Amino acid sequence: MLETPEERVKLLKAGIPSKEIERLYILYNNIKIVNRPILFEPDESGIQKWKDHTARHEASAAGCI
Repeated sequence: MLETPEERVKLLKAGIPSKEIERLYILYNNIKIVNRPILFEPDESGIQKWKDHTARHEASAAGCI
């Protein structure tokens, strides 16, 4: 089921959400998910916190703190 892209496009055009199509594809094709990847979009504050943490860690490792 849902083997061809055309079948999946028909479902999208019928208004079925892509996440549901993906779920059905996995279910009906007996695909086993062994490890789900962690996907995220860091915001600017998270990036700055990571840079600050890395800088403190590097300074500590160098004996500056």
